[in-house]
Amino acid sequence: MKKTLFKLLLVITAPFLICSCTVQKYLSVYDGSKADGTITMFYEYDAFEEPVVHWEEAKQEAISKCKNWGYSGAEFFGSGVQKCIAVNGYGNCVRWRVYYKCQCTGGK
Repeated sequence: MKKTLFKLLLVITAPFLICSCTVQKYLSVYDGSKADGTITMFYEYDAFEEPVVHWEEAKQEAISKCKNWGYSGAEFFGSGVQKCIAVNGYGNCVRWRVYYKCQCTGGK
């Protein structure tokens, strides 16, 4: 009886244990080129996480960096590039890093 109850409990709770969780993500500066007026920003997330990116904060950080270089603004361009940065023992990716490029605007 105990084994049957345990199996039933496992079947009921397993989907909840492996479902994705929404997580708040803030982009950080990865690198940049003052001469080209470009900045690369990124965030990371794990398997079973559903990232929600704070784009306004990311844009303000990019603008701040560009202003330090003498530009007046910044714009994201293109779509993000996702790369696997960690795999488990089965070769499945369990952590990703997503990169975004920004172009400084407004000239020097």
